[in-house]
Amino acid sequence: MNKFSIPIPNDREKTYRIVTFIIITLNFLGFGYIFVLAQNTIASVISITGLVINGVPWIYYLINKKHLKFPLTVLNGLLSGCIWLYFGISAVGSMLILFTFMGYFANKEKVIIFSDDGIQYPSFPEKMYTWDEVDQVIWKDDILSIDLKNNKLMQFKIEKSFSENFDNHLFNEFCRRNII
Repeated sequence: MNKFSIPIPNDREKTYRIVTFIIITLNFLGFGYIFVLAQNTIASVISITGLVINGVPWIYYLINKKHLKFPLTVLNGLLSGCIWLYFGISAVGSMLILFTFMGYFANKEKVIIFSDDGIQYPSFPEKMYTWDEVDQVIWKDDILSIDLKNNKLMQFKIEKSFSENFDNHLFNEFCRRNII
C-alpha cells in the first residue's frame, strides 16, 4: 500500500501566537491584581505561582519573538486555568482550559496523508475524502492542488526543504491511478 504524508503550512500560526501572548498577559495582570488584594499567605503564594507560570513564557516570547512551544503553552494554560478555578473564578478558569485544548489541536503540525483509501485532511475533526470524491490532484512547482468533485479547490504552497526530497512524479502518478 502506497502512502504519502505531506506537511502543509499553518496559515493561522501568527494569529495563535498573538492570542496566546494576549492571554498570558491578561493572566499575568490578573494574578498580579489578586496578589495585591490577597489577605492570607496561601492566596499570596498561589497568586505568585500564577505570576511565575505566566511571567516565564511572557519573557520568553518577548526575547525570542517566536511561537511558544507546545509543552510550555499547554502546561501554562492548564495550570493557570486550575488556579483561576481555585480562586472561584470558574468562568475564566473553564474558558482558559477549553482554549488551551483548542489551541493544542489547532497548532498541531498539519499533514495531509494520501493513501489507497483516500485523502486524510488535518482539520478538526479530521476529514477523509475518498478517491471517488476527488476530481484531480496535482503537485507542480511546489504547489499541491486538490480539486474535489463538489467544486472545492484546495491549494497549498509546500516548503522547499520538503519538496526537494520528494518525488512529485511518483506522487502524481499514484493520485492519477487512484482517482475514479
